[in-house]
Amino acid sequence: LDAMVDAAYFSMKNMNFTDVAVLVTESGWPSKGDSKEPYATIDNADTYNSNLIKHVLDRTGTPLHPEITSSVYLYELFNEDLRSPPVSEANWGLFYANSTPVYLLHVSGSGTFLANDTTNQTYCIVMDGVDSKTLQAALDWVCGPGRANCSEIQPGENCYQPNNVKNHASYAFDSYYQKEGRASGSCDF
Repeated sequence: LDAMVDAAYFSMKNMNFTDVAVLVTESGWPSKGDSKEPYATIDNADTYNSNLIKHVLDRTGTPLHPEITSSVYLYELFNEDLRSPPVSEANWGLFYANSTPVYLLHVSGSGTFLANDTTNQTYCIVMDGVDSKTLQAALDWVCGPGRANCSEIQPGENCYQPNNVKNHASYAFDSYYQKEGRASGSCDF
């Protein structure tokens, strides 16, 4: 994927377009195929999509542009049972139509965090009574050295409102907690 993104950047540079971001609008792997599609398996889909998510969450960019975090949309969220053959066309989703996971994504380094696990809903939020100065210091660490994904709590983004340190900290703390695979101690701020 990085090679394709860098190829797009390189091509645009040759046409004197250097300030256009590349957005990957579809990337994924089918979890099931017919006899002519031997690589469309749950294991391959899990490996590809889990590694893709890890790569994007690492915010490392590409070899040509390590400073630019890639934006990628997974193809796709739900299987589409009514799609025409081949079998793989109906099996790109992370979930079945009833919202249960087709397979569980493994996105932490330890392999214990299952990104689309709908059975273990554990979150990290701010405790009541914590003063704003302490919260701001913890928020600064989580969004900085802690490398939590805090992009959605920036001005103008989806989770910026309500604009207060408690709500922003809860979002960032949970982002960090999930990134760390819900590990013991990763919600102690």
